[in-house]
Amino acid sequence: TGGADDVTPTTINFNTVLDAWAKSGGGRAAAERAEEILEWMDRLHKGGNSSVKPDTITFNAVLDAWARSGDRVAPHRAEQILDHMDELYRNGNTGVKPDTYTYNTLINAWAKSGEKGAAARAEHVLTVMERRYRDGDSDFKPNTRTYTSVIDAWAKSGEKGAAKRAEQILNTMRSLHEQTNDPDVKPNVHTANAVCNACAFTKLDGDRGEALQIAFRVFDWLSSQKDLHPDAYTYTILLSVCSNLLPREDRSTRHSHARGFFKSCCEAGHVNDYVLRKLRQTVTEEEYLSLVGYPDDTTATGMPTSWTRNARIKGGGGGGGGYKKGGGGKGSGWSNNNRRRGR
Repeated sequence: TGGADDVTPTTINFNTVLDAWAKSGGGRAAAERAEEILEWMDRLHKGGNSSVKPDTITFNAVLDAWARSGDRVAPHRAEQILDHMDELYRNGNTGVKPDTYTYNTLINAWAKSGEKGAAARAEHVLTVMERRYRDGDSDFKPNTRTYTSVIDAWAKSGEKGAAKRAEQILNTMRSLHEQTNDPDVKPNVHTANAVCNACAFTKLDGDRGEALQIAFRVFDWLSSQKDLHPDAYTYTILLSVCSNLLPREDRSTRHSHARGFFKSCCEAGHVNDYVLRKLRQTVTEEEYLSLVGYPDDTTATGMPTSWTRNARIKGGGGGGGGYKKGGGGKGSGWSNNNRRRGR
């Protein structure tokens, strides 16, 4: 039998390690370590090791590490890496051609950056993808995750007209799907939630009225779909919409909308601790008790099972669809895409 010296690392081995670094939660240090591994792979290949050659998956993992890092330079570094991939590809290295996943990851980096103008930069990346796809290259086809990530960038931006632009992108997706019946661009519940997030975190007084109406329209559309349904996060966001956009002194309107959304949430079985917490923030203590029928400190585990049957609840805490400013995040359902093709 051969010894340890017979074991030769391959591109697949390196890519697995890179993926682990990307998902390690190590911030900038993890992203820089991923780049070092990429450079190491490149040196090995140029040194004659035919088993190791950076490919699209390699670069995508490094991009992902930057996108997840939360560092302020992340989107800029991600753009530099993508430009380098493009240059290598145009010079004949077909194994590192950027693809939908590459561009989706760059959009995600911009969405997470919180940088001024990030939403416009994310949308510019989408425009590039659309143009290259129209020019006949299917590797750049925007998909549901692409559009949803751009909406998420607008949701996080707090910029003037963010909710309106988010709804416009949703409507573009709806039109595309209706025209083509292409499942790759069909809006899903995460798309709708991202638009509602843009509404909930509208900052400018002049946009509040329109954002409120947009959130209600999107909820009505989502509720009317045969194969899509609001989830716990949907109801948490909508209660945020009521809490943030309706005047606190207008108790009657706040209570009316909160009651409607909470009743719908109970009927759908999505009540969790995040929903209850947001409900408390939206109505008075007396109104909360009349709506819930349980003391203020009762967690979702103490509620009727018919209210919580579809909520993932762990040890008294809220489950899936929990509240987080900006949407997306863990549990968003976007990580099921194939790493190579972003589908």
